[in-house]
Amino acid sequence: MNRSQTKTAKKVNHPGNTAWKAEFLALVISFCIGALLILVASLVANLTADPGKWIRPLAVFAAALTYLFAGMVAAKLRQDAPLASGAITGLLLSACLLVLSLFFRKSVPVLPTYAIVLLHAGTILLSLLGAYLVVWKQRKPKRKKHKHR
Repeated sequence: MNRSQTKTAKKVNHPGNTAWKAEFLALVISFCIGALLILVASLVANLTADPGKWIRPLAVFAAALTYLFAGMVAAKLRQDAPLASGAITGLLLSACLLVLSLFFRKSVPVLPTYAIVLLHAGTILLSLLGAYLVVWKQRKPKRKKHKHR
Protein backbone atom coordinates (compact mmCIF):
# COMPACT_ATOMS: atom_id res chain seq x y z
CA MET A 1 0.00 0.00 0.00
CA ASN A 2 1.48 3.37 -0.94
CA ARG A 3 1.35 6.53 1.13
CA SER A 4 -1.76 8.07 -0.48
CA GLN A 5 -3.71 4.85 -0.06
CA THR A 6 -2.78 4.74 3.63
CA LYS A 7 -4.00 8.31 4.16
CA THR A 8 -7.24 7.53 2.35
CA ALA A 9 -7.78 4.38 4.41
CA LYS A 10 -7.19 6.31 7.64
CA LYS A 11 -9.60 9.02 6.55
CA VAL A 12 -12.35 6.56 5.62
CA ASN A 13 -12.04 4.52 8.81
CA HIS A 14 -11.74 7.50 11.15
CA PRO A 15 -14.61 7.37 13.70
CA GLY A 16 -15.13 11.14 13.52
CA ASN A 17 -16.29 10.89 9.91
CA THR A 18 -19.37 8.89 10.81
CA ALA A 19 -20.21 10.88 13.93
CA TRP A 20 -21.69 13.92 12.23
CA LYS A 21 -23.31 11.80 9.55
CA ALA A 22 -25.44 10.13 12.21
CA GLU A 23 -26.58 13.48 13.63
CA PHE A 24 -27.45 14.90 10.23
CA LEU A 25 -29.25 11.71 9.22
CA ALA A 26 -31.20 11.86 12.48
CA LEU A 27 -31.98 15.51 11.71
CA VAL A 28 -33.38 14.64 8.28
CA ILE A 29 -35.39 11.74 9.71
CA SER A 30 -36.75 13.96 12.49
CA PHE A 31 -37.80 16.58 9.93
CA CYS A 32 -39.76 13.87 8.11
CA ILE A 33 -41.32 12.67 11.37
CA GLY A 34 -42.15 16.26 12.32
CA ALA A 35 -43.79 16.90 8.96
CA LEU A 36 -45.94 13.80 9.36
CA LEU A 37 -46.91 14.75 12.92
CA ILE A 38 -47.82 18.30 11.87
CA LEU A 39 -49.92 16.84 9.04
CA VAL A 40 -51.75 14.57 11.49
CA ALA A 41 -52.19 17.47 13.95
CA SER A 42 -53.68 19.69 11.24
CA LEU A 43 -56.02 16.93 10.11
CA VAL A 44 -57.20 16.36 13.68
CA ALA A 45 -57.68 20.10 14.18
CA ASN A 46 -59.69 20.38 10.96
CA LEU A 47 -62.00 17.59 12.09
CA THR A 48 -63.03 19.57 15.18
CA ALA A 49 -65.72 22.23 15.25
CA ASP A 50 -63.26 25.04 16.07
CA PRO A 51 -59.86 24.29 14.46
CA GLY A 52 -58.30 27.56 15.63
CA LYS A 53 -58.71 26.52 19.24
CA TRP A 54 -56.86 23.22 18.80
CA ILE A 55 -54.10 24.03 16.33
CA ARG A 56 -51.61 25.54 18.80
CA PRO A 57 -51.80 22.77 21.46
CA LEU A 58 -51.62 20.10 18.77
CA ALA A 59 -48.67 21.82 17.11
CA VAL A 60 -46.80 22.05 20.42
CA PHE A 61 -47.55 18.37 21.08
CA ALA A 62 -46.33 17.43 17.58
CA ALA A 63 -43.15 19.47 18.08
CA ALA A 64 -42.50 17.82 21.45
CA LEU A 65 -42.93 14.36 19.93
CA THR A 66 -40.64 15.36 17.06
CA TYR A 67 -37.86 16.29 19.47
CA LEU A 68 -38.40 13.12 21.48
CA PHE A 69 -38.22 10.96 18.36
CA ALA A 70 -35.18 12.92 17.13
CA GLY A 71 -33.29 11.95 20.27
CA MET A 72 -34.39 8.34 19.89
CA VAL A 73 -33.32 8.15 16.26
CA ALA A 74 -29.96 9.78 17.01
CA ALA A 75 -29.30 7.37 19.87
CA LYS A 76 -30.16 4.38 17.68
CA LEU A 77 -27.91 5.58 14.86
CA ARG A 78 -24.93 6.31 17.08
CA GLN A 79 -24.46 3.50 19.56
CA ASP A 80 -21.03 4.65 20.78
CA ALA A 81 -22.27 8.00 22.18
CA PRO A 82 -26.07 7.98 22.24
CA LEU A 83 -26.67 10.74 24.80
CA ALA A 84 -24.25 13.15 23.14
CA SER A 85 -25.78 12.36 19.77
CA GLY A 86 -29.28 13.02 21.11
CA ALA A 87 -28.23 16.36 22.58
CA ILE A 88 -26.41 17.42 19.41
CA THR A 89 -29.38 16.46 17.25
CA GLY A 90 -31.64 18.45 19.56
CA LEU A 91 -29.33 21.46 19.22
CA LEU A 92 -29.23 21.13 15.44
CA LEU A 93 -32.99 20.75 15.20
CA SER A 94 -33.53 23.71 17.50
CA ALA A 95 -31.11 25.85 15.49
CA CYS A 96 -32.82 24.92 12.21
CA LEU A 97 -36.25 25.72 13.59
CA LEU A 98 -34.97 28.99 15.04
CA VAL A 99 -33.65 30.01 11.61
CA LEU A 100 -36.94 28.96 9.98
CA SER A 101 -38.91 30.97 12.53
CA LEU A 102 -37.08 34.11 11.41
CA PHE A 103 -38.78 33.81 8.02
CA PHE A 104 -42.27 33.49 9.53
CA ARG A 105 -42.00 36.17 12.23
CA LYS A 106 -44.87 38.28 10.94
CA SER A 107 -47.38 35.44 10.77
CA VAL A 108 -46.89 34.20 14.35
CA PRO A 109 -47.45 36.23 17.53
CA VAL A 110 -44.15 37.18 19.14
CA LEU A 111 -43.29 35.55 22.46
CA PRO A 112 -41.07 37.17 25.07
CA THR A 113 -37.37 36.35 24.82
CA TYR A 114 -37.33 34.31 28.04
CA ALA A 115 -40.20 32.15 26.71
CA ILE A 116 -38.33 31.48 23.47
CA VAL A 117 -35.17 30.53 25.38
CA LEU A 118 -37.14 28.23 27.70
CA LEU A 119 -38.92 26.59 24.76
CA HIS A 120 -35.66 25.86 22.97
CA ALA A 121 -33.98 24.60 26.14
CA GLY A 122 -36.98 22.40 26.86
CA THR A 123 -36.99 20.96 23.38
CA ILE A 124 -33.28 20.13 23.58
CA LEU A 125 -33.97 18.42 26.89
CA LEU A 126 -36.77 16.45 25.21
CA SER A 127 -34.30 15.26 22.59
CA LEU A 128 -31.90 14.24 25.34
CA LEU A 129 -34.76 12.44 27.10
CA GLY A 130 -35.50 10.50 23.90
CA ALA A 131 -31.87 9.41 23.70
CA TYR A 132 -31.91 8.45 27.38
CA LEU A 133 -35.02 6.33 26.88
CA VAL A 134 -33.21 4.35 24.19
CA VAL A 135 -30.16 3.89 26.43
CA TRP A 136 -32.33 2.91 29.38
CA LYS A 137 -34.24 0.36 27.32
CA GLN A 138 -31.03 -1.19 25.98
CA ARG A 139 -29.36 -1.45 29.41
CA LYS A 140 -32.41 -2.75 31.22
CA PRO A 141 -31.67 -6.32 32.34
CA LYS A 142 -34.08 -8.91 31.08
CA ARG A 143 -35.84 -10.95 33.72
CA LYS A 144 -35.42 -14.66 33.67
CA LYS A 145 -38.55 -16.70 33.78
CA HIS A 146 -38.58 -19.21 36.58
CA LYS A 147 -40.31 -22.49 36.09
CA HIS A 148 -42.46 -23.64 38.95
CA ARG A 149 -42.01 -27.28 39.82
